[in-house]
Amino acid sequence: MPTDPARGLPPRIYVPIFALIAGVFLCVMAYLVTLGFGVTGSVFGASAASRPPAAAQPQGSQNAVEGGPPAPVMAQLETLRRRIAQHPDDDVALTQLGDMYLAANKFQEAAPLYRRALRVNPHNVAAQTGLAQARDALRQ
Repeated sequence: MPTDPARGLPPRIYVPIFALIAGVFLCVMAYLVTLGFGVTGSVFGASAASRPPAAAQPQGSQNAVEGGPPAPVMAQLETLRRRIAQHPDDDVALTQLGDMYLAANKFQEAAPLYRRALRVNPHNVAAQTGLAQARDALRQ
């Protein structure tokens, strides 16, 4: 089948050329991904073998921090307490403070905050969930 030079390649040639280019592209990408996961400092980050061993203390534990919670946590606590003092009916701030107490396993302090938030806004789903979690933890 003769082709007109102005029309380009015959259509039956396009599929194999596309398949060849796609195959080469996928092979190169697979090689780069494999190389990236094994090399320190690659675009994919450090490999697991190059990372320093984890500390023996549990992450997020207040026992691992001398003197109590870190400074950013204390700053956030103070901000929430000031916000609640200025706006006692702020159910969002009450819920956030309750969440912080809940995360610190201080369930006795968290439950009243959630109850106050629910008195202000009975439809606050986060306060409902937090109160249920605090009650479950207190039962155990």
